[in-house]
Amino acid sequence: MTDNPISQESPIDRLGLSLFIILTGSFLSPLLMNSSTLAIPAIADDMQFTATIVSWFTLVQVLATACFVLPAGKLADRFGRRKMFIIGMAVCCLACFIGGLAFNGYLILFARALQGIGASLIFASAIALLVSVPPENQKAKVMGIYISVIYVGVVAGPLFGGFVLQSFDWRWVFLIPGFVFLGLTTVGALFMNWERYGDRNTRLRALDVSLYVSALLLLAFGMFDAGSVLGQSLIVIGGFSFAAFCWFQTKRKDPLLQVKLFTESRTYTILGLAHFLTYIGIYALPFTLTLFLQYLKDIDPQTTGFILLAQALCTAIIAPFGGFLAERFRPRYLIISGAIIFVSGCGLLATLSPASPAFVVVIAISLIGASVGLMDPPILSVTMATVSDDLLGSASATLNGLRTVGGFIGIGLVSYLMGFHLGDVTIEPALYPKLMQVIHQFFIIASTVSVLSVSLLIYGIVTRPKVKHQP
Repeated sequence: MTDNPISQESPIDRLGLSLFIILTGSFLSPLLMNSSTLAIPAIADDMQFTATIVSWFTLVQVLATACFVLPAGKLADRFGRRKMFIIGMAVCCLACFIGGLAFNGYLILFARALQGIGASLIFASAIALLVSVPPENQKAKVMGIYISVIYVGVVAGPLFGGFVLQSFDWRWVFLIPGFVFLGLTTVGALFMNWERYGDRNTRLRALDVSLYVSALLLLAFGMFDAGSVLGQSLIVIGGFSFAAFCWFQTKRKDPLLQVKLFTESRTYTILGLAHFLTYIGIYALPFTLTLFLQYLKDIDPQTTGFILLAQALCTAIIAPFGGFLAERFRPRYLIISGAIIFVSGCGLLATLSPASPAFVVVIAISLIGASVGLMDPPILSVTMATVSDDLLGSASATLNGLRTVGGFIGIGLVSYLMGFHLGDVTIEPALYPKLMQVIHQFFIIASTVSVLSVSLLIYGIVTRPKVKHQP
């Protein structure tokens, strides 16, 4: 077994600064995603985006993150998690300046793709760093703070985006985070000088990456045209390609996807799949609700931002308590409780109509935010506790991969529904009833998937192996 590479280097003599940079970088990534998502109508109006490009605006970032999150984990294991984290911030910085200076839709989409790549490098390394860096007795607490910081970023995203859109131009939604990323990258490169190398025996093979990325691209393009024979064929081929990739990884000595994380740990499998199912609904929430509030309810961007912050604010408040409670109570009780609350929030969103008051959205997303705050800290801490030190990077990347692929499927479903009901046209008032159909159908799907997640968790508890003298 390979030792944790951090332990092979000099002591972490700037622990406070290191944690600050890790947490701040993790905060900025969701802030950038959510603030730029809030700016979709303004960008679409300025650049005359069609409904197809609008749907790609969110999907391209999630797709890029999904494609790169597993390779990012391998790169972190090979070259060092600290180094990959700093490179991820640099890529996000570049994406911000490209997006802020873009003069057509293609550059905007390219910037969003780069955001996804940068986010994959950041989040593939962050959990592994936060498992390795703090003292043993502070790991669960730091993980709770990490979840809280991420969702503070989600909270700040709509607030920041709404303020910028009301006061300045949408381009500053990209440019301001770009300058902050530039400063963090510079300070991190100069002063985070521990863990210079990772495990040089870890390999990242081009064949593995090509098979994985090809499968996801087939699924993505198939979802956009799922109503046609070609689109359905691409989905089927993509599904079989992904299954073949997973089988192929079981035969590799040093695979891209560590299938043994699932085959050797029942806990990792059940919690990872539940994590995947819940994020099918979570990732698409800001996108769908932005369309609902700004188009169907005619609410301005800044007010929309205030409404959307309810979800992330609840998560940011509850997540530290989730980490605290996970150290004192059996985590499964927190996870099940959170999953049930999540189902109720999704069910409430499925009842939305154009006549629904905005406070219904606030209640629903507050329930969802509270559920994530209860679930995520114990899920992350319990699953990572089942992993050996030499697989921390891959395990962290795989958890982020499950979350991101779940989000990719959720965004893909919204994109398919928009293409099916709206087509490749600009979103005009005459199309608002069809847009409401898209939103309603998606939340019905999200509610169904959330029930499946709860069922899986209950199954895991009921069928868990009995352990004698369990505390």
